[in-house]
Amino acid sequence: MFKPVRLITVYTLLILLGLPLPAASYQGCAETSGTIERRPYRSALIETSMVYTVYTPPCYNQTERDYPVLYLLHGSASDDNHWLQIGLAEALNEGITQGTLPPLIAVLPFGNWVANENQFGDDSWEGVFIQELMPQVESAYRVAQTRAERGIGGISRGGFWAFEIAFRHPELFSAVGGHSPFFDLNNAPPEYNPLDLALTAPGLDTLRIWMDRGPDDFSRQAMNVMQERLNQRGLSYIYQLYPQGDHSDSYWAQHVTDYLLFYTAAWQDGVAPATLAAFATNTPQPTPQPETGLALFVPAVSFPSLQTTIAGMTLGAIRAGEPDTNLVLNETTAATLRGLGISLNPGLRVVADDALYNLMWGNRRLYTLLPFDKLTPRYRVLLVDGVHPLDGDLTAYPFVFSSEQPNYYPEHLTRLMLSGVTALTRETQAALDQHSIEWAGEAIRPYTIRADFFHTSNEVSFTANCPAAGSELLLGAFCAKDAHYGLLDYIGTDIIELTGNHNNDYGFTAYRDTLRRYREDGFRIVGGGETVDEARQPLILDYNSSTIAMIACNWIGPYYALVTETNPGAAYCDWNWLSATIPDLAARFDVVVVTVQYEEVEDYLPPARQEVDFRALADLGADVIIGTQAHKPMIFDFYNPGRDTEAFIHYGMGNLFFDQPFWGNMRFFMDELFIYEGRLLTVNLFTGIIDENARPRPMTPDEQQNFLAFMFNTQGGF
Repeated sequence: MFKPVRLITVYTLLILLGLPLPAASYQGCAETSGTIERRPYRSALIETSMVYTVYTPPCYNQTERDYPVLYLLHGSASDDNHWLQIGLAEALNEGITQGTLPPLIAVLPFGNWVANENQFGDDSWEGVFIQELMPQVESAYRVAQTRAERGIGGISRGGFWAFEIAFRHPELFSAVGGHSPFFDLNNAPPEYNPLDLALTAPGLDTLRIWMDRGPDDFSRQAMNVMQERLNQRGLSYIYQLYPQGDHSDSYWAQHVTDYLLFYTAAWQDGVAPATLAAFATNTPQPTPQPETGLALFVPAVSFPSLQTTIAGMTLGAIRAGEPDTNLVLNETTAATLRGLGISLNPGLRVVADDALYNLMWGNRRLYTLLPFDKLTPRYRVLLVDGVHPLDGDLTAYPFVFSSEQPNYYPEHLTRLMLSGVTALTRETQAALDQHSIEWAGEAIRPYTIRADFFHTSNEVSFTANCPAAGSELLLGAFCAKDAHYGLLDYIGTDIIELTGNHNNDYGFTAYRDTLRRYREDGFRIVGGGETVDEARQPLILDYNSSTIAMIACNWIGPYYALVTETNPGAAYCDWNWLSATIPDLAARFDVVVVTVQYEEVEDYLPPARQEVDFRALADLGADVIIGTQAHKPMIFDFYNPGRDTEAFIHYGMGNLFFDQPFWGNMRFFMDELFIYEGRLLTVNLFTGIIDENARPRPMTPDEQQNFLAFMFNTQGGF
């Protein structure tokens, strides 16, 4: 599959492709600047007066030729002046007069109100653009009216529309670009959503496709989804990852020339349309590397063991043939290691394969070494010197081997980390005001950003008016400040669950505004929405050889927190819906994860009814069931619903960001699911403490030992 092109300019690509470079000067033209003018027109489709700005090249009025045309769309908070503000005219003047860019016409439309609406069909921004704007431009200016000399691109929200228009009309455009484009799985029907069109629309192989961003761009999650889908479709594209920058004019201004070089790459004299097609389908990409399989053996304990880490020196001594009375191997692993040339100590305890599990479950001081792909959730992988083996230096790890029979392909692993209650309100809000979002998130950030997907259940909406009471106030001032919104991105959040019972506290307007913001910023949403169908929509993760389906729902209310036909909110755990949906997802996807806002209880043990209900979800086909309602961490369960694999159940993870400074409410789990080749392999338990109402951090080794002892003993012999 094609991967991103990183840190390579399109000018360099022209050289690599052997395409002719532009002439050294703009022959026969003494002018050094183009002309900019603004024109009005009336949209009959939306009954609105509209405008667009046009750049014509130097000496345009002295020629009779037609020029290539480039349509550039602005971001959501801007207008047709956006591209001029970031230096488009200067870049065009310099490039055209120096001969590094061909002369062209740039059209900068103002999308007015319609470009900011999720409104599709004839009365959408696409409809206005195709049916009214383009004919206006083509009648007023000498623009080439062939797809080979027509391109379209946009910034942020404009990038969404550029992809939407080009993917629906590839017969009209030869190139499409998105500069920090925001995409979302839920902001458009499939027939209009670029993320869906990337998989289904015909003719996309005729387009040259570009995306770019910096490392701190909040739209990166959705861009990565687009990348996954372009890969899945097998389409060529450029995904330019610049080393610095965020979602801002200062970032885009640095790269305007690169953007223009991309769009104009085939608009040189003597370059035929056929050459353009070759460029579009043969954009140079890094040579695909063969998958790097390894034979990896990891230290593991039974799930309720209090041991969490092992010294690297201990493992090195085992490989060197030293004894260890706490190590036990099964016969297959021992034979495999010896076959790989490891001289195990003759006194090492070796047991039959089917005896290992019961032995270790009965004696929790024992540990073992297991082939990576033979792990199950009933085994926990030990950290090595405090670091997970996969996060350390595998080249120095003593039990990894090159082998013709590998059991671990890094490209086949997906790590999904789930966390509990996030509510940036009350005293948590005050602590964030006093310190900063970086202060709040920096202690857990190294752990949350390493996951392929990080989830939290954020149950309070953001508003500019917080904490002042508003006219739509339903319960209390449970709101979060806009100033603290960046915390979600800072800790690497990919998935936001909306089943919490406080998202509508500050009114439906705040909920809708927050939901819109999540979508625009590329967060994946589950468990809530504007409509019942939207709130029930499964979240599908197709990543690294596994497909994961997630749904989320609220079992307990209150009524005003739940989505209805007229009000937004959380999906209710309707049993008829769950009974139909979960078996269908289980039949179509590898792993099904269900997260639930259940009844809140001040206990570490679930109510008996919760055990029954969560196991019933497993009976329907769920592989993982997590309670996201709990303010106290709760116990675990392994439940066999009569199929090949057990369901992993965690009745509650506790708070992540919330102001409940009590012993139990300050302590929390985050569950990191290791999903390998379509199977839940193991669960890594992150244990933490919330300091000062707003700063979660990892537990110290002593804190962790005490906490796990309490939780596993609470389990009653688990």
